[in-house]
Amino acid sequence: MRKSTIWILGVVMGISFLSLLYLQVKYIEEMVKMRNEQFDVSVKRSLYQVSKNVEYDETQRWLINDVIEDEKRKGQTPNLPTDQTKEIVQQQFMSHSDDESYSSFELKTIQTRPSDLPKAIITKRHSTKTIPQTSKSLSDAVKNRYMYQRFLLDEVVWQMIHQTSDQDIGKRVNFRNLDQYLKSELLNNGIDLVYHFTVIDRYGKEVFRCSDFEKKGSEAAYTQPLFPNDPPAKMSFVKVHFPAKRDYIYKSISFMIPSTIFTLVLLLTFIFTIYVVFRQKKLTEMKNDFVNNMTHEFKT
Repeated sequence: MRKSTIWILGVVMGISFLSLLYLQVKYIEEMVKMRNEQFDVSVKRSLYQVSKNVEYDETQRWLINDVIEDEKRKGQTPNLPTDQTKEIVQQQFMSHSDDESYSSFELKTIQTRPSDLPKAIITKRHSTKTIPQTSKSLSDAVKNRYMYQRFLLDEVVWQMIHQTSDQDIGKRVNFRNLDQYLKSELLNNGIDLVYHFTVIDRYGKEVFRCSDFEKKGSEAAYTQPLFPNDPPAKMSFVKVHFPAKRDYIYKSISFMIPSTIFTLVLLLTFIFTIYVVFRQKKLTEMKNDFVNNMTHEFKT
């Protein structure tokens, strides 16, 4: 085989192997980029839901406080009706995994047992207008109750709009609940990684950090407003980062590394084979030249 033919085959095979190796490297880069984008979307979705949960907690706290203050102003305490028996059942639920709790909530329900007394007694002494009048009275009572609850909600919303954003973030957020919300929402979005978080107030001052905080990975932290509806100048933020994010991303594409290594080994083997072929070709030519020279010498 001619040297030119061997060179052409070697160049073609070398370009093919290099192209294959290049495509595999580009594919790995694209997969890393895609995994990073998926991770970012999952974290942002989790942080958004955490901020909603924090807002729900604050709204519930305002409603409870307003109801208590309203009852105190009226000097009334809620009494159960005498014609019914009500039982308050308190239950606690907690989701956990590997002895670590992720979220918990308390459910209070009121079980109403029917009264033994009859609902109504109709006698001949009552006129035919008794039932319609009673129905209208009940309807008016429900309407008044609705108007009262609506006024109560309007009052709470008005107070929240004008007062909450001026309060210190430490009074508005329960940081233990915030940690539980973060852990629960990240798990719901498929992220089971160690994370660290800090809370920054509207002045840019750090007001809280988790107990096991470390700065590794903090340059790629995710930021989310805790109360997105606050004025921009009064917003507080939670910053979350993952020290093991890079290892997590590359571990998810580790199955591509062996194929790249095998391709590189094949390329090196091919280069070594071409080297051996050229060396063997050279030895063969030297052998032929030696034989020709010796034959010529013997003839002369």
